[in-house]
Amino acid sequence: MSDSSDGVASGAGGSENRLTARWAAFGYLFTLYFILGGAETMISPLFPLVRVDLDLSDSQLPAILTAVAVGIASFNVIGGAASRWLSDRALVRASAVSLVLGMALSGTAESFGVLLAGQALLGVAFGIFFPPALAAVARLYPDAPGKAIAAYGLAYSFGLSAAALSATAGASGWRWVFVGCAVPGVAAVVYAPRWTEPARDPSPPPLMAEVRRYAKVRTYRLAGYASVGGVSMHYLVIGLAPLYFVDRGVELWLVAILLAAGRALSAAVKLVGGALYDRHGGPWTARQMMLATSALGLLTVLLPAAAGVWVLVAFVAVAVSVLPVANAMLVSALPERSGWGIGIFRAGLLGSAALLSAAANRLLEWDLLSLKSVMLVSLALPTLVAAAMHRAVGMPEQ
Repeated sequence: MSDSSDGVASGAGGSENRLTARWAAFGYLFTLYFILGGAETMISPLFPLVRVDLDLSDSQLPAILTAVAVGIASFNVIGGAASRWLSDRALVRASAVSLVLGMALSGTAESFGVLLAGQALLGVAFGIFFPPALAAVARLYPDAPGKAIAAYGLAYSFGLSAAALSATAGASGWRWVFVGCAVPGVAAVVYAPRWTEPARDPSPPPLMAEVRRYAKVRTYRLAGYASVGGVSMHYLVIGLAPLYFVDRGVELWLVAILLAAGRALSAAVKLVGGALYDRHGGPWTARQMMLATSALGLLTVLLPAAAGVWVLVAFVAVAVSVLPVANAMLVSALPERSGWGIGIFRAGLLGSAALLSAAANRLLEWDLLSLKSVMLVSLALPTLVAAAMHRAVGMPEQ
């Protein structure tokens, strides 16, 4: 892979300039990932406040989460396909534009429809961003992509922690939380550093032919299983946790702080997961994380709310930490210019999450299952993923 492209200096002082350019690119992607990670889930801790202000029902929260997931999934595909013709930098910048619009709409919404549109645009922003940014991070550090992806994943943890704390800030005006988050998005649109871009294939194979080729790679499939286990917890158990505990008498501020603590703790767990990945491989590491997720999730829901809310810290930390492991597996299974491969992977993953969230919405809206029952049923998913990884451990890689 060439070190020169898009403004990275060479010649005298080139090494120092390349190092500075690499740090600038990583910092930019890290910061935008932090903002988008918070934007994706901010509605969950803020919803008890938004619900009162806009006169919404509990069943509308899963509908909003579904809109976010659909936006991410659909634009993972669109952005991934567009990466054949557009640079990663251009796609990342486009995601910042959608971020600004989504935050502005959400912060000024006076009805459920406008709020839904704003949240969908936040999903669109994350959908465009994820494939090119992940591929760019792996290329920035070709000698240690696993460590780079783990460090990059910390941005998501910090973003989710900030989102969890938004409920405390939102107590004095939840609209300002959204509007304030649009400001750094504007900065990301105005300025974006350059980084190394891979050469484009002048005659790329048909998109679906590439999908079929990727689907035959076992590591690619296993990365999908691991991601489903983590994302299902993100949209179901964790997403519904504020309503679950508030309805059982736990103060919203305490739930927000403990969610933030879990997100913060996940930073350390992700680094440990990255080390275990390097030592034992992806399937073994994902299996252990999914087993721990199931056990901690059951304790969170089955214990009395006053005790279960504290277990939520460990549950959140472990449940979300499998995603960098899955991402490392994903990147290892794909060629260098892999926006389409990452995009279709994420689309399938988040399409599944959208279906799960929509199913939860219907079950709650039609009073077929209680909130607690929906969360318990959801915990079967990481158990199934652990079983799939168990079969994969010890099998030769393709």
